Amino acid sequence: MLEAIALCEQIAGRELDWELANEPRVGDHRWWISDLEEFRRDYPDWQPTYGIEDTLREIYEQNAERWSVPIRR
Repeated sequence: MLEAIALCEQIAGRELDWELANEPRVGDHRWWISDLEEFRRDYPDWQPTYGIEDTLREIYEQNAERWSVPIRR
């Protein structure tokens, strides 16, 4: 999570306002599976085409105006 926050700060070009809490927020995932080995056994030619940075950058660009933050490229 800290790596994702650092990447988001890099994309936004500023420090983000965040805090660590023990209680989950409404809508938070309880767990996340990122091991794709079983899926790759079934689909050996599959490769991801969209990376984490691409995803976070798109989220930022789609929401920067709503968040009143100028887009930095």
